[in-house]
Amino acid sequence: MRAVVIAAACFLIPHARACGPDFPNAYLAEGSVSLLSAPEGYFAAEIEKIAPRKKDAAAADSGAALVIAANKAKRENELTETGVLRMELARRGYAQERVDALAGRLESARATIFAEDWASPPVFPGDMPAEFALYLNGAFAYWKGDHGTADKCWKTLLALPAEERRHYTVNAAYMLGRLRVPDAQGEGLPERQSMSVEAMHEMLHGVKWFQQTRDAAEAGFDDISDLAQASLGWEARAHFFNGYSTEAIHLYLRQHAAGDHRGAVLSLRAVARDAFESADSEDGARHLRQLARDEKSRRVLTLYLLARFGLFPWFDYEAGKKLDRQSRIWAGILDEAELRDVPDTDRLAWLAYQAGRFDLAAQWLKSASDSSVPANWIRAKLALRSGDAVRAGGLLEKVTSSPGLVGGARPVAWADLGRVRMGAGKYAGALDAFLRGGHWQDCAYIAERVLALDELMAFVDEHCPQQTGTDERQFFPVAEEREEQDEKALRNELRHLLARRLARANKPEDAREYFPEKLRQIHAAYVDDVRAGFNGELAPGERAKAFWNAAASLRENGMALLGTELAPDYSIWGGNFEWSPIAGARRDKLRRGGGLGAPTEDELKRVEAHAVPRKRFHYRYRAADLGWWAASLMPNDSDETARMLNTAGGWIKKRDPGEANRFYRALVIRCPNTALGKQAVARGWFPE
Repeated sequence: MRAVVIAAACFLIPHARACGPDFPNAYLAEGSVSLLSAPEGYFAAEIEKIAPRKKDAAAADSGAALVIAANKAKRENELTETGVLRMELARRGYAQERVDALAGRLESARATIFAEDWASPPVFPGDMPAEFALYLNGAFAYWKGDHGTADKCWKTLLALPAEERRHYTVNAAYMLGRLRVPDAQGEGLPERQSMSVEAMHEMLHGVKWFQQTRDAAEAGFDDISDLAQASLGWEARAHFFNGYSTEAIHLYLRQHAAGDHRGAVLSLRAVARDAFESADSEDGARHLRQLARDEKSRRVLTLYLLARFGLFPWFDYEAGKKLDRQSRIWAGILDEAELRDVPDTDRLAWLAYQAGRFDLAAQWLKSASDSSVPANWIRAKLALRSGDAVRAGGLLEKVTSSPGLVGGARPVAWADLGRVRMGAGKYAGALDAFLRGGHWQDCAYIAERVLALDELMAFVDEHCPQQTGTDERQFFPVAEEREEQDEKALRNELRHLLARRLARANKPEDAREYFPEKLRQIHAAYVDDVRAGFNGELAPGERAKAFWNAAASLRENGMALLGTELAPDYSIWGGNFEWSPIAGARRDKLRRGGGLGAPTEDELKRVEAHAVPRKRFHYRYRAADLGWWAASLMPNDSDETARMLNTAGGWIKKRDPGEANRFYRALVIRCPNTALGKQAVARGWFPE
């Protein structure tokens, strides 16, 4: 790939999000505010709808398909300047010896360009094709800061006959434009303010060179580095810095359609941000009114606010206030423009709702399509505000079933539907919605605390068929890994949750079929050992061994066999964290607050009826009890008895010393002459 090329323009680089303990959303812990809030937009996904990226084949109608294919083939072969030179010299009939010599000279020249001591410009033999010598001499001058010489070299190159500049015409035109449009410094606006009027006007002179870059590429000249695409971004930059935001937006959308997704999206954000920074001033408002009259500009600025509005208002209160104010200003400007018969009324209604202009939102919704995802979502929000939860639920069902619901909006829409169904007492339907949205905490709350066992079994039997090859439990400690989990994986998790709930309810036969295959075998062996331990027909030693095997298995596999998904065991986090806001919020905060999102009396009664164990890691206590029963069947002053008492007591001694004390006392009373018993007496506690 050619080295002496500058990439497409980007105005800003986004800041990385800080790392730290992070958990996914638990929507059932939130109240009416989040349920009634406007959904957050996703800027990149929306821009894709305005300017979908073209495929190579799409250029066939313009006659450029063969050119694109040829350039693509050259890129895939990773041709360098030397490789291109060899091809050109061979085409001209040069002898192989001379080809090798000139290729070596070119490699030496390329190294000279980037030498730290800035040696003299490279000197080429007379039989070196002129376009190669001129382009690289211009590149040397450019990197040295001698833009006058670079300008002269590249213009001389473009003056050559067309057949003598097949390889560097696009590069030279592009770099002539780049000479006039400097790199970004910071986020764009501060740099523009520091530029002279002359410098800004000089940027406009670069526009013709960027246009010539694209014309040359379409005419069949080499464009191995995709400079025609990059030229769109730089031409847009020239317009932006001269205050022509509409032209800049149109060019960035073309850049996006041409394939530069990330660069175009970042740049469009920068243009929109710049337009809104001065929204409170008279000049800024006048500029916004001009942009509102242009369909593409209006859509980009609207999408910018819809996407920005939901970003961390809790983290930066002032930024949230500023975005709220900008949304209100923009909604007012759009209202003044009396836009009615336009293709983006659904987005305008969305923005108006976000800005608190509910009457304006309803007005724009009248002309929005019945199949529009944003329109139906906002209609649902307005229905909730008016108290019509039935209509809201129907609209949200329409939203979630739409193929237009993609990306980050999908889990949020399913969460809204899940909360509406919870309020209507449709608990199984709510569970299904949260499953489809990938919200496992909400699913676990409903499955463990709200649905009766027979209801949960019926749901799982219908919606969660047994899967194979999924025995390994996956834990998701951060939101980015958890919010949109594969539905199949979560349905498997729900089967496992049901198995543990049945096992805790002492329904081992029912539980067995819901465990993953490997755990099913472990659970069956555990149940058989417990039953053998209670079998009075067996010898005491056999019973003790069975009890002990069950105890050891439960101590090792207790979380997977009996653990609760949420409190108190938090299997959801592998037992590593003791946190989930749902049960507490719905029992206290939301219950007292009432309104949308609050639990019904029926839900609270169900939660009370479907109690979970009170102690965290309760299965360790169960394992300790099994160990106690095993030791009770063993003789006194036996090393094996002492080992059982010491081990089983050790399972709970740190978490609950009071409960472990009975094991210590039995050890020193029943086994005083064993090695462990003597150590326990000497320490006054369990041996290490």
